[in-house]
Amino acid sequence: MADGEGPSIDDVLALKAPTPSFLCPLSANTYDIVFKEFEVSDYGSKRVIFRVGGDDSGAPPPDFDYGADFDEDQLRTIKYDFSTDILRLPVIATKLIFSVGDQEVRDFLMVERHYFRDRLIKSFEFSFPFCIPNTTNTWEAVYDVPPLDKDLTMDIVKSPYEVVSDSFYFVEGKLIMHNKALYRYFVPDDDEATLVATSTRDAPASGGGAGGGGGGESEGKAAEGKEE
Repeated sequence: MADGEGPSIDDVLALKAPTPSFLCPLSANTYDIVFKEFEVSDYGSKRVIFRVGGDDSGAPPPDFDYGADFDEDQLRTIKYDFSTDILRLPVIATKLIFSVGDQEVRDFLMVERHYFRDRLIKSFEFSFPFCIPNTTNTWEAVYDVPPLDKDLTMDIVKSPYEVVSDSFYFVEGKLIMHNKALYRYFVPDDDEATLVATSTRDAPASGGGAGGGGGGESEGKAAEGKEE
């Protein structure tokens, strides 16, 4: 990246491991984008696996005090606990509901990179062409999940929170948000157990990654967006 400039889309696509720190401050979100609800579901059965929303969205209020004691890292990091059943789903659907402030938002792009022990296992790109000022929008995406071999699955199960994702959000090529997620996968008590997912935070996170660890690099399908 050029001196004095933030990372470009090509810069984050070239990353081979999770970033050691966040690549932009919270104040970079000058468009007042707030994530209100996030949902993960089985694309085939439409069964909801995980949903967080309402007061759990974690976005700081406009007058939030970013003082010396404020920890930005905690606010932008979330932990997910998923059943290993999710690793057997061929396709996962996600829905993100977000609002924007007084400015129009053009070429809103998300790049999401998933790693296991510093190995890239999935990379997705989704775009939302335009958001009208002061609107609430729905961003729907579909993830192809490549099959996992048994040994890799066991390594992931034995290594809680070693699957890590970086989610980068760009507007007209400029990085405005960067969130991180850590994933733990557990084996259900019986094979017929319902898909289960929970999230934990040291502090609320504004948004967060979706999906889970996969085997081999894969690409996301086209996202759909609509304004409400």
